[in-house]
Amino acid sequence: MTDIASSFMNEQAMRRSGEQYAACARAAADMDITPTFSHATALRYQGVEVPEDCTLSADLHISFEDRGSRRRFAGVKAHYWSGDFQTTFDEGGGFFVTNPAMTWAQMAAYVGEESLAVIGGALMCRDVRRRLASLDDLARYVRDNPYFHGRKRCKDIMPFLLANSDSPPESALAVLIMKSGLGTPVANFRIDLPDGGYCLGDLVFPELKLVIEYQGAYHAGPAQMRSDALRWNKLRALGWDIVFVTADDMRTEQSKRAIVALIRAAMDRQKALVGLLNVM
Repeated sequence: MTDIASSFMNEQAMRRSGEQYAACARAAADMDITPTFSHATALRYQGVEVPEDCTLSADLHISFEDRGSRRRFAGVKAHYWSGDFQTTFDEGGGFFVTNPAMTWAQMAAYVGEESLAVIGGALMCRDVRRRLASLDDLARYVRDNPYFHGRKRCKDIMPFLLANSDSPPESALAVLIMKSGLGTPVANFRIDLPDGGYCLGDLVFPELKLVIEYQGAYHAGPAQMRSDALRWNKLRALGWDIVFVTADDMRTEQSKRAIVALIRAAMDRQKALVGLLNVM
């Protein structure tokens, strides 16, 4: 991902978080309890976009540790949560918010597997300004809490979670690659160049010298296109191959099958080339 795109995503996360903080603070001031904001509300507070397939209402969401203490407020959806209650107190807003691993687990009952992987990828992203959890954090929460609703979905998607990604499309693409049996790529792998510079590949199979690059809208500007062409030509001169993926490739089941076939063909070519080079 480019610096421009990374800065844009960071700004979006900060805006999202700020808006949700303000809404939570206003709601908390009108309650006679100190609420724990959770689910999609906590996700937005943490700067992560709520997936489009989320079935939760647009209300604010709060959670309670036991059913008997659950309270209802206008415009707020109250939940009972059976898992370990892991929260952080926001002193400025006067409310609690669920920690990232608990939030991820709570969302499992309300989004599909791919979206759950995207949420996990956002929480574990490469940008230290937005990274809030590790793969171990998510795995530990699922392991230590055997009874929450949605746990099976968490366990099913866990093998396809990829840390250090940069964007939701990268996470979704990684899931597609792994579920298609192509192996596990490395996110944002650094490739050093002879001139002292380096490239970061979105999803990389280093042993095959293959980069799978997601082309978001930020690649469309003339300056970025020139920069991309320069760095990818440098890689090709070193024997690397690059497969470019766009939103259209991820839009339908047919287009997904086509891009998987293209990646598989590139992997086969690189296997042959790397094998020949090793023999020589």
